[in-house]
Amino acid sequence: MRERLTYNFGLKILSLALAVLVWLGVVLSIEDPVYTREFSDISVTEINGDQITEAGKAYSYVGGNTVSVKVKGKTSIVNRLSKDDLLAVADLSTLSITGAVMVDVSCPKYPNLEITPIGSSTVLKVEIEDLVEKSLNIKVVTSGKVASGYYIGQGVATPNMVTVSGPKSVVDQIAEANVSVTVGSSNTSDITTNTTLKLLDQNGSEVSSSTLNISQSDISVNVPIYQTKTVPVNFGVTGRVAEGYRVVSAVYEPKEVTVAGRKEDLDKIDQVTLKDYDISGKNDKIEDSVSIAQNIAEQLPDGVVFTDKEATVALVVDIQKITETSFELPLSKVSLKGSSTDYTYEKSVTGSSDKAVALKVKGIASEVNALTADNLTALIDVSDYGEGEYNLPLTVIFDDNLELAEDAYVHVVISKSSGE
Repeated sequence: MRERLTYNFGLKILSLALAVLVWLGVVLSIEDPVYTREFSDISVTEINGDQITEAGKAYSYVGGNTVSVKVKGKTSIVNRLSKDDLLAVADLSTLSITGAVMVDVSCPKYPNLEITPIGSSTVLKVEIEDLVEKSLNIKVVTSGKVASGYYIGQGVATPNMVTVSGPKSVVDQIAEANVSVTVGSSNTSDITTNTTLKLLDQNGSEVSSSTLNISQSDISVNVPIYQTKTVPVNFGVTGRVAEGYRVVSAVYEPKEVTVAGRKEDLDKIDQVTLKDYDISGKNDKIEDSVSIAQNIAEQLPDGVVFTDKEATVALVVDIQKITETSFELPLSKVSLKGSSTDYTYEKSVTGSSDKAVALKVKGIASEVNALTADNLTALIDVSDYGEGEYNLPLTVIFDDNLELAEDAYVHVVISKSSGE
């Protein structure tokens, strides 16, 4: 019996060990089974891209440069993975004539995992283009509002220009380079900060910089905060209107404008004078909008700016046609200038028995039609005349902008006073 037990003892021990291992494998496979998990949007790292750029070319990915894969392995391992554990590499030296490149995906941390692509995601399409360069001025854009009495000045970027290079199709999209700064009511002094450069297309949408080389992305910005001051606006008209017409009125609004600057610079300005508006030859009402900034007669002091560079003055010039009318002025309304008590004076109209003198008056229709004897002064200067008969010129002073169309005369008989 003992001999039977010891017969082929080594073989029996080996068999037992194998059985235990098989049993353990079954148990472990039940407790930690194989599991397959999908990972997407894994960023691809390219190598040997310098071989393309050194040839004066640039490359970009058509449809993106991320891949999606399935990872198969022990559940305990696969569940601990994140996409950051996966390394996706595209060797651009293997780029095919059609512009395709295979992406190799591995897991350096767990190299025994089985990794397979999802569809054709591990084949990337690469476009080769000319490598071009563009230089742009950096625009400073501000948002927000400062407190009343303050104004946001034009920001200055350092550097004020940036050079961008990359694929022609991408660089050609870039229309503007800017940096943005937010201001608030608490900002009453200059703002100095660092901010990141943005590249925008002509529609204001941001252009991705993933395939671009930018000379400097971190930009220093200074935004001045100025005080404001309201000053009067002086504005007038010049020139002669068309013959037979008259300027009735010329008015404009606003009468004030706001400027901004450092206090010491604002102290140098008390008013803004605009160039006179030329109305030469005009024969109709003028209604016009005049830019303040573009029509200033004298430049603003250095360091002073308009808070509204688009501000305008609304000008209205009323021009009306001159008309003529006849007006009967009673002689009783004609005064004598320089009369003497030594004489008596008798007024009449030459060649007529009328007790009124006919006047031809010219002016704009509204004023001519409103004319009465009460809104004018008529007089004859007799200070240099003694006894006799005279046809003396009549002087008429109107309350409005009327005038005589032709000279008028009054016949005056001067006699010695009966008191002598």
